Amino acid sequence: MIFHFHVHLFILRKTFLLSFFYLLTSCNIEENFVFQTGLTKQNIDHDGIKREFNLYVPTNYSSSVKHPILFNLHGGASTAQTYMEYVSDMRSIAENESFILIYPQATSDNSGNPTWHLGGENSKSTEVDDVGFVGKIIDELSSIYSIDQTRIYVIGFSNGAYLAYEIACIMNDKIAGIGVVAGHMFIDTFNSCYPSHPTPIINIHGTEDNYNGIGNYYISQQNSNDYWSKINSTDSLPIISQIDNINTSDGSTVELHSWKNGSNGTTVEHYKIIGGGHSWPKINSNSSKGYTNGDIDADQLIWNYLSRYNLDGLR
Repeated sequence: MIFHFHVHLFILRKTFLLSFFYLLTSCNIEENFVFQTGLTKQNIDHDGIKREFNLYVPTNYSSSVKHPILFNLHGGASTAQTYMEYVSDMRSIAENESFILIYPQATSDNSGNPTWHLGGENSKSTEVDDVGFVGKIIDELSSIYSIDQTRIYVIGFSNGAYLAYEIACIMNDKIAGIGVVAGHMFIDTFNSCYPSHPTPIINIHGTEDNYNGIGNYYISQQNSNDYWSKINSTDSLPIISQIDNINTSDGSTVELHSWKNGSNGTTVEHYKIIGGGHSWPKINSNSSKGYTNGDIDADQLIWNYLSRYNLDGLR
């Protein structure tokens, strides 16, 4: 009897230790996300690849409120962490406006550079489903947090902007609007884009940054803006206004081109950085770098614009 008691006790202990070990080593996204606010590094398995992203949940998060999501995609040969810290840090805006902020990490190409994949026959990128990766994050977040499914936004810089366009086309039924900085619409994205609803877009681009497109693969800013204004059924001609030149030493000025009166209140807004190069504009009255415009704050402009919309149009 004593022998059987000890055997049973041994089995119970072994079962407990195995269960405890499983809990420690199981890194699925649900366990990582429970009750966490602030900045955390997360990972998720998609198509058999371990994918990573930075997640910022505002400290005032409440399960009784539906929170918007904003994805912010880094440029090529960069990382989510570096991009968040030094290019487009929107954590304070997310905190003040109570939205969930995500900085996904691209996989590396054959040269070892982090690169977002664009589909299509002309793509020279990696064979990775990055649109599906973003969709997987949305699904997993929605199983943990209280998400406003009508207010999911995607923005990106350079190569990240290319992917933002791709997501707006392929996953349009989930995306309320996008913001792109220093990035073009890829020709295969353009040729296979069939939006299911009017989609507001804010586009920021410098005239010294391949403004008229790149070869036969990336269409011009004018063609891209014309395409989305037609999708949104806006006025055919934009209203053009001048932005205050608060930085007179940065070698650039800004025009705002606004296509208004679209379906469901949608618009297209294009900030044309005259003399601007491949950079993310920030308000900086002391900048004299030339290609970094210091007259506008891209972070705040993008959020102020996109936050006005949901999947049904103007809120």
